[in-house]
Amino acid sequence: MGRSSRVPFPTSDVIRNGGANSHQIESAISAKDKQADLKKVDAWNASAEEKKAVKDAEDFFLKPFEEWRKNVGIGEMILIGHSLGGYLASSYCLQNPEKLIKLILLSPVGVPEVPPDMQRQFQERTDGDWRLRWARSLWEGGTTPQQLVRNFGWVGASRWFTSSIVERRFKHCGFDADAKKNIAGYLHSITILPRSGEDCISTILKFGAWARVPLMNRIKSYLKIPTVFIYGKNDWMDPTPAYQFSSDSEMAKYVSKPYIIPKGGHHMYLENPVACNPVLHKEVTDGVKSFIAKKKEADK
Repeated sequence: MGRSSRVPFPTSDVIRNGGANSHQIESAISAKDKQADLKKVDAWNASAEEKKAVKDAEDFFLKPFEEWRKNVGIGEMILIGHSLGGYLASSYCLQNPEKLIKLILLSPVGVPEVPPDMQRQFQERTDGDWRLRWARSLWEGGTTPQQLVRNFGWVGASRWFTSSIVERRFKHCGFDADAKKNIAGYLHSITILPRSGEDCISTILKFGAWARVPLMNRIKSYLKIPTVFIYGKNDWMDPTPAYQFSSDSEMAKYVSKPYIIPKGGHHMYLENPVACNPVLHKEVTDGVKSFIAKKKEADK
């Protein structure tokens, strides 16, 4: 970090979900927060073989991220991850805790273990519905939502398809026509690119979006970094593990009680920015202040 008398500021990095825009999260961190340098990166009981496959899939994302961090000269940082990006940010933190000042997870996928009863009920429901069996077959065969969009390209319908997704998914957000057009354009532009990281999704996640190697026990065993969980009130991700972490006598040293954003879902930073923005601003600012205080104390 250097030996200058001026305390250098940490970097805030954003690892986004496959279908969310890191610029949307960036805009949720107040423009007046100029101290922190913000960077954006648009990126179960398993057998030993399955665990190795998951580790390889995680490394597909994390090794390039680590190389990028070194190449741009980032030292310690605040890492923000959303959805699958939250899963990957957690995995990065567990591998490289010395690089992080704080971990901020927005609706991370893959934290809880699948309760046996729920797993059995979901299996029975899937087996009894041909549409779910078909969807499971596509998932396990490596077909991704991005591939389905690309398949529409030959009839010129891929733009319509992404626009209709944005229209339905965010119809309650009150976006004007230009905002919806920009989001749909971004989604379309990243979706039609050649396959890459999306091929790892079905390796990391089971059909139903449960992690093959859940973060629950890994976080309990290895997490030693201040960590913040943020969920939407109507989120489809389960905040229960975050509450369990924050109420555990040992884990509470690192994990605070999760934030629940009212009138927000999985994309709470878009659905209720008025409530979400101050939370992100506060947590990033607190992380910067803590970093500065520790550096000043160490320099005495």
